Amino acid sequence: MQTAIITANNNFNGEAVYLTSCDAWTPELMLAEVLDPEDHDWRLAFANRLKEVSNAELRPVQTDGNGLAVGVAA
Repeated sequence: MQTAIITANNNFNGEAVYLTSCDAWTPELMLAEVLDPEDHDWRLAFANRLKEVSNAELRPVQTDGNGLAVGVAA
């Protein structure tokens, strides 16, 4: 598996949001925490316990030269 981000649906407005490294949710893809494969399971388990979102899932991601998320695979 490759690097990924965690995306979910915001329970207040239904929009897609991304988990950041400081455990907050953001609508900005570039602010999402890029996870190495060894971090996928525990970060996803954490995200699924949060009440402000639903349907948290991993999405493979491409990064730029600075390691920021720039493209999410469908």
